[in-house]
Order: sequence, then structure tokens, then C-alpha cells
Amino acid sequence: MERLSLSRRFVWPLVLVVGIRVVSSIVYHASSGLTPGLLRDFLINTSGPITFITLWFIGLIAPPIVYFRGASFFERLLIAFINPVMWVATVLSQVSCQYSGMELVYFFFLPWTFGIMCVTGLLFSLAELACRTLHKRKWPQDVRVLHPGVLALLLVSLTGTYFGLIKGQEWVYMVVHHYASFVLN
Repeated sequence: MERLSLSRRFVWPLVLVVGIRVVSSIVYHASSGLTPGLLRDFLINTSGPITFITLWFIGLIAPPIVYFRGASFFERLLIAFINPVMWVATVLSQVSCQYSGMELVYFFFLPWTFGIMCVTGLLFSLAELACRTLHKRKWPQDVRVLHPGVLALLLVSLTGTYFGLIKGQEWVYMVVHHYASFVLN
């Protein structure tokens, strides 16, 4: 498998991934101020799903693109997590004036912020396993399909997704109870 230059294998895909999310988010939020009609509906109904996909499913989409361009594991991990990390940082910065530092840690563990990180890790792990399997079949080079780091991330992310999103209501009660017990008292 050919390893492209840094800009072709990583920088341009990263700019594209971040750019699509930023532009679609700006269009989505700006279109809410338009008068109701076909243009507003079109902008909201196209930019909203694009924003959602580039936040929640980028871990499944972007890493395979850069994997077959020769990106390193760290580069693939970075491109998978860049949009969710930027979104969580934005959300935390918007509420940071309302909460103390310790409260922000608890805020992070609420399902929507914690969940997006877990889902991204889960989807990245699945994409990584699929890419490694295809790599092993197409180019019989020495590549470990079941890499321990990928399997550990898969297990941790799957556990976090289960508790943070699937059992989200119980998770919220547990986080809030822990906060009330150890921070407020």
C-alpha cells in the first residue's frame, strides 16, 4: 500500500472533514433566522443531517479514507475524533460560565457529551478492524487485524456506549447522585 505525502494522506482529508461540519453547522444555525419557505426548509433539511453525520458517524467514515492513503494509527485516530472533540469543547465552553471546573467534569459525563466520544471510539474501532481485514486480504503484508489497542478501544467504547447511551437514564442518575454525594456535601 502506497503512503501518500502528509498533506494528501492527512491534512486535506482533515480540513475537508472539519470544513464540512463547520459549514453545515453554520448553515443550519443561520437558516433558522430565514422566513419560512422552500429555501429555509431545504437548508435546514440538508445541513442538519450533514452536521449530524459529521459529528456522530465520522469515526466510521473518515478513518478508512485516510487508512488507504497510508495514514498512521495516530492520524486515523485524530481524524476520527476531531469533530466530536471540537463539538464537546464548544459545548463545554458555552456552559463553563455556569459551572465550576469540577462541575464541568460531571457535565462531560452526561450522555450527549460522553456518548458522542464513546460512539466515535466504537465506530473508529469497527472501521479500523474492517480496514485491517481488507488490508490483510488485498496486500498480504504483515498487518495485525486484531490489534490489542483497537480491541481495547472497542471494548471500552462499547461499554461506554452501553452505559452512557443505552442505559442513559440510569447513567444520568448515577452521575448526578455521585455529584450530589461528593461535590455538594
